[in-house]
Amino acid sequence: MQCLVRVRNRSPMSRNDRLHHAPPAHDASRRAPIPKGSITFVWRSKAGLKSASLSYLACGALGGLTVALGIWGAAVSSYLVFKDDILSGLMNRQAAVQYAYEDRIRDLRAQLDRFTSRQMVDQSEVERRVDQIARRQAILESRQSIVASMSEAAGSPRGRPAGQPAASPPPLPEARPLPVGDTLRLAPPVERQSRLESRVQPVRAATEAPHFRLASLPSAAPPKADVIARVEQSLEQVELAQQTELQTLETRAERQARRIRAVLTDLGLDQARLAQAPERSAGGTGGPFLPIAEPRAEASPFERQVFRLQAVIRDHDRLNRLAATIPLGRPHAGDLEQSSGFGPRLDPFLRTWAMHSGIDFRAATGEAARATAAGKVTHASTMGGYGLMVELDHGNGISTRYAHLSRIDVSVGDMVRANHRVGRVGSTGRSTGPHLHYETRINGEAVDPLRFLRAGLRLASAE
Repeated sequence: MQCLVRVRNRSPMSRNDRLHHAPPAHDASRRAPIPKGSITFVWRSKAGLKSASLSYLACGALGGLTVALGIWGAAVSSYLVFKDDILSGLMNRQAAVQYAYEDRIRDLRAQLDRFTSRQMVDQSEVERRVDQIARRQAILESRQSIVASMSEAAGSPRGRPAGQPAASPPPLPEARPLPVGDTLRLAPPVERQSRLESRVQPVRAATEAPHFRLASLPSAAPPKADVIARVEQSLEQVELAQQTELQTLETRAERQARRIRAVLTDLGLDQARLAQAPERSAGGTGGPFLPIAEPRAEASPFERQVFRLQAVIRDHDRLNRLAATIPLGRPHAGDLEQSSGFGPRLDPFLRTWAMHSGIDFRAATGEAARATAAGKVTHASTMGGYGLMVELDHGNGISTRYAHLSRIDVSVGDMVRANHRVGRVGSTGRSTGPHLHYETRINGEAVDPLRFLRAGLRLASAE
């Protein structure tokens, strides 16, 4: 059987092509019609010529199917050939990914453990530092009470009753020129006046107790470590302020004690003998003797400094009590204008040389005559040429007299303080006019009061 395939194209054929493809003449009567736009298959059979036509779309679909089947067959063949290698590669890759994830998880767990342990260590450190701050704060608060008591002890002499303010002389008028002669003005500048008690004052900045609260530490920002560091720094500043105050108190007390010793030496008074004189007190005192032990070798600098300051304050108070019994004050509040000095002079009535046992100060009638030191009234009445006279016993054989008074304001046996008014200036007794006659005696012997007045002014003006 012969098959002839004819393709009928729309494009015209050349003459040669038509001659070449022309069928035999005897078959022309049996040629079947060929559809356009398709592929025609023609074959010869016993029955004659047969033909079949396929459109271009069917041919394309058939060709695509053939290609797809070929690709699928190639893929299946490749899979069957390389199946083991592909599965092995996939398993290796899956294992590598799994190992990588496990390693990452292990690293993250290790980092989490380290972070947790670090957090625990940091928390323990914070708690330790906060506990230290709390203990240090408690110590500083107890030290602050000690500092306050030491400041009070240094600023409140024991020579006067507790809670009773020391009497201070009234302010002096402004200085004015004095004529040349035997008139002596003993008036310190107004800004240099001070009483004979201690002028050791506490340091205000350190006496005020610091206020800080551990409960107010912020929890967010800034970090806890920074806040704790600032609190520790503030505690260090408080501790430094306390030490500075103690050092200031010690320095001032020592300086004041040296001045009192210098005054006693200039006056020729025996400190050892004066120290044995009994202390005059307005109220009773007592209690068991509990000596203060010296600080141990492991004592802190603060404890050692407190022990030194206690010794200095005890010595300062002892000297201050001695100074309080020595007539170093001013006998009246006005300008101390001397009208007649101590020693030989022409008697104002007889105009012959005679011994003057005191100093006469100009003063108006009625001005206050004041005690120059604490003491006990031993005489308060008329005494010969003294007229109305008050005599005070200051202990240690020292006494003072205030004569020619117009009025007496104390009685025998009264205990008076320094600057207490004992009478009024007048002109009673052997006197030519209103003035204050002032005497200082040691063991009954009159001495120059100017020595004591100058010593008191020097001690007062040194502050």
